[in-house]
Amino acid sequence: MRTYGDQLLYGIAKSYEISTDGLVYTFHLRDAFYCDGTPVRAQDFVYAIQRMLADENSTRPFMAYPIKNAAEVHKKELSEEYLGVRAIDDATLQFILENPTPYFLQLLALPTFSPIPSEKESSEIGKYSLSNGPFRLKEWKQNDSILLEKNPYYWDADKIQLDQVEIVISTDFNKLYQMFLDQKLDVMPVATTDVSPDMTPYIHYYFNGANDFIRLNMDGSCPLNNKNLRLALNYALNRNDYVDSLGSDDVTASARYVLPILPGAHKTFGEEYPLEAFPLNGDTQKARNYLKTALQELDLERAEDIQLELLVTDDYWSVTEAQIIEKQLEETLGIQIDILSVPYNTHMNLDTIHKFEMSLSGWIPEYADPATYLELWTSDSSYNCASYSSEEYDECFQTANRQMDPQSRMSLLAQAETILLEDAALIPLQIRQSALLKNPKLINFETYYINAEYEYIYADFTS
Repeated sequence: MRTYGDQLLYGIAKSYEISTDGLVYTFHLRDAFYCDGTPVRAQDFVYAIQRMLADENSTRPFMAYPIKNAAEVHKKELSEEYLGVRAIDDATLQFILENPTPYFLQLLALPTFSPIPSEKESSEIGKYSLSNGPFRLKEWKQNDSILLEKNPYYWDADKIQLDQVEIVISTDFNKLYQMFLDQKLDVMPVATTDVSPDMTPYIHYYFNGANDFIRLNMDGSCPLNNKNLRLALNYALNRNDYVDSLGSDDVTASARYVLPILPGAHKTFGEEYPLEAFPLNGDTQKARNYLKTALQELDLERAEDIQLELLVTDDYWSVTEAQIIEKQLEETLGIQIDILSVPYNTHMNLDTIHKFEMSLSGWIPEYADPATYLELWTSDSSYNCASYSSEEYDECFQTANRQMDPQSRMSLLAQAETILLEDAALIPLQIRQSALLKNPKLINFETYYINAEYEYIYADFTS
């Protein structure tokens, strides 16, 4: 499968069937070729997945875990012959899953599941930069440029209008900006603060999938295992003022967790299940009422007896966000917030080992389904850094992913998000946008919030 914009399309598959129990996916492959003319076979997909699970340096092996026995094969508890994927013949590929996985087709559109020719040596694949997409590598000048040319062997080559794509690599903004002005660049990523007003006709904003929130550690090592204190923090924050203070068009205040532009059953998830768990302008009185109850439950006398540490990365943007949040929470609640800024890798490590109280965090969806956000908070999730545990949430999420009816499933996922926010397991903050300058003559160029942000497969130029 592949994606284009927010559409899920056929890739090497020309058709598929799903068994009535949702456990068996059978794909029928079209006649397709790598860029050197070698046929793409079902065995290549099997080999690629086996390799992903066997390679110790693989970065996304868990993406294959919905496949039967994939986790055990990755952990070397079972040999690869037990993996639930097989080539029935050269043109028929079959997957057997552990459980029904309604977003499995979305997973298969990721590069993780791209085929690798099983009959070629890895050195040969590297030598030819073998690929089976609409473009192939023609030239790569390290730290300067990458030149792609149209792949004559691509199965849908007749619909590819561009003869080549050149990617310019540079950290010199002024150089790139001048190239755009001189019409030597057609697409240029920018920060909104770098764009002069006269460039407004050329700027394009799009949600990049990132949302930001504050994790609240509930493992009992700090007062945040108290639900009323977590609710007080959420109601105390005026998210609109916070975003205004940032002074950036790149962020939009949000009081929910799941990215609302993800697909639902028929419309976007946000359109089908609108949610504002906390008022965007905050509610000072409600925040102080929750704090009063929390102080009683924590056997504390004064608000200033609560001292919380906010962990952030030491970049300018994160520290600025933290300072605004610190000021708001201290002024509204009278508690004390201490900011701890550390390098990115240290931040990630402290999150992973649960050594924080509050942590400024974020998530970018791995695939186009609400489950990519919600699976982080199940009791057994390795990404559940905040030690959140709710039998109701776990049951709701697990029941959702056993549903074959899309509407029933989405309703349960929306219910899970509501449970998470009613428990105030996190403080939602904002969803982020990216911006780019684009040649207005460039058409059918798409942006997407999953995996590759730029899609130029069907791009063309008008006269």
